[in-house]
Amino acid sequence: MLRCCSFLALAALGVLWSAPKLSIEQAFFQQFEDGPPQAIDYRYNPGETVHFSFHIAGFARSSDDQVRILYRILVRDPQGVDVVKPIEGHLDTTLSPEDKHWTPIVRDNFALPPLAAAGVYQVFLSAKDEIGGAGAETAMSFQVAGDTVVPSNTLTVRNFRFLRSESAPQPVETPAYRPGDTVWAKFDMTGYKFGENNRFEIGYGIQVLTPDGKVNYSQPEAATATNQSFYPQRSTPAELSVVLPKDLPTGEYTLVLTVHDKIGGQTYETRQKFSVE
Repeated sequence: MLRCCSFLALAALGVLWSAPKLSIEQAFFQQFEDGPPQAIDYRYNPGETVHFSFHIAGFARSSDDQVRILYRILVRDPQGVDVVKPIEGHLDTTLSPEDKHWTPIVRDNFALPPLAAAGVYQVFLSAKDEIGGAGAETAMSFQVAGDTVVPSNTLTVRNFRFLRSESAPQPVETPAYRPGDTVWAKFDMTGYKFGENNRFEIGYGIQVLTPDGKVNYSQPEAATATNQSFYPQRSTPAELSVVLPKDLPTGEYTLVLTVHDKIGGQTYETRQKFSVE
């Protein structure tokens, strides 16, 4: 008797039969749209586009063979922060008698932030059968390569290194230069505060001190950087260069790097030694 009443109630709603449990199946990342599955150990690069697809099975159909399914995708970084805005979609179709084994497929993609941190990222998939009322959820993960900038709660400089040239792949082990050389350095700024829409505004100035502590060169506002985005850009890479005078005396010099966080009102200073030989 209870089964009979349940069937009549479903029929009144236009549902012809009770579907199996809704499920998300064959979910995998792809090399490109409709391409083969991506290798399990593949590491995406910051800025790369991630393609993926999945099937939805176990849905109900109405008495007139309608199928209506909502789906939602969330992408989160290793800290659980949303990387892109939620991806939402609606599957609405009419099945024919020969579509007994047909399952809808969702294909989509998203772009990683240009400065995405290295680590394991999660993609959360969910679907809702509007006719049968059932829901399903699953998750899959992928890895992102790239440099790691250790996070900080306050403004700081990470990964400072002197270079022989702007394009040098490796830092110099001993920062020693000759008069007339160009001193190159690269570093990452992090720990700055965000305003509305994850907006940040930072800058830095530089000084070069002689061996006896006098200012040989000064540029208080050497560079600035500002940006806003959906995903918070937690670190900002930077580089600087100083051309040494050809008549510069030899000795140990100090590069003073002062970083300013204009939104957070923070200042950070680091001093790095290099020699002129």
